[in-house]
Amino acid sequence: MNIKYIKNLSNIEISKIILVLFLISSMLLAGGCIDSKEPDQQIGELNFILVPEKTQVQEGEIFKIHLMLTNVGNKTINVWKMEEQVSYDITFLFPNGSKVPYECGVSSRLPLNNDDLVELHPGQSLNATFDSKCWNLDNGEYILNAVYHTSRDESITKPYWVGMVASNNFTINVVKENELPIEATEQMDVPFVGETIMVSALLEFLSYEDLSDRSDVILIGTVKEILPSKWNTADGTRPTDDIYDLGWHDVLYTDVMISVDGYLKNPLPEKEVIVRIQGGSDGYVSIDVEDESSFSLGERVFLYLNNDTWADTKDFGPEHFVVTGASQGKFTLTDDGRVTQFDKSLTLDELLETI
Repeated sequence: MNIKYIKNLSNIEISKIILVLFLISSMLLAGGCIDSKEPDQQIGELNFILVPEKTQVQEGEIFKIHLMLTNVGNKTINVWKMEEQVSYDITFLFPNGSKVPYECGVSSRLPLNNDDLVELHPGQSLNATFDSKCWNLDNGEYILNAVYHTSRDESITKPYWVGMVASNNFTINVVKENELPIEATEQMDVPFVGETIMVSALLEFLSYEDLSDRSDVILIGTVKEILPSKWNTADGTRPTDDIYDLGWHDVLYTDVMISVDGYLKNPLPEKEVIVRIQGGSDGYVSIDVEDESSFSLGERVFLYLNNDTWADTKDFGPEHFVVTGASQGKFTLTDDGRVTQFDKSLTLDELLETI
């Protein structure tokens, strides 16, 4: 009896010990889960835009690459700071799709913390500029793009956006030294013979911030085609042979086809857009509108655009935009990586920071 009693007591004690150990381990595991709980993942919509300083360069020439991350959703979110190899990667691709080797090496880093987050409100953007020094680009054609990305397993406790978004693509042409083409300017073989009508009006001054706020779309592109001027009539011809019978609502306009390199605000699926300017020539009557934008074939442009709401032109021809603030909303991108307008010149970075 005594031996059996002792044996039974041993089994009870062992069971108690196992139960206590189980409870303790459960508590430790529960506590560990609380301590290792990852921050909440935020849901948001981001747009990532890449704009190279140049699209045609000489071998060995280093050029800037501008990046813009925009919150296009309706919620404020936390995102990682713009840092190359950390939150974004730039890639050059050969025509066959393989990557051009990255020659700057891989940088090591500590896990990110709350100080590496930026609060991004709807419509706000983060800008960054890198350059092409980390890639050896020989004579040829390349595809340039970038990816913005965030992930888990960081020392961050605040909620933040986790995911990946790809940029638009750009084609970069690299030529041998001193082989860049000389841009030709069109010459008028025959002087214009006809009637010219000058139109002028007061123009409201718009700051760069005003242009951004008031525009439906902002883009960078290249002038692909300048279409023949048309009148706002059913068949596009002049409504009267006598120019003195033309009224205020008889409008001559010119459509300009823009090949879009990248959207900076409200990206559209279209790779080409039409920009309508007031004025032009029908072969006899020429209308010159003061302060209206002018375009030339092959010109690289930075445009602030709005949907055409003017009753005299909005319903004629294909879907189109007008330049915000007339000539104030059109900039020319130069080969040295700057944007010019009238007698002003500034860097592309300076203009991007106002969007």
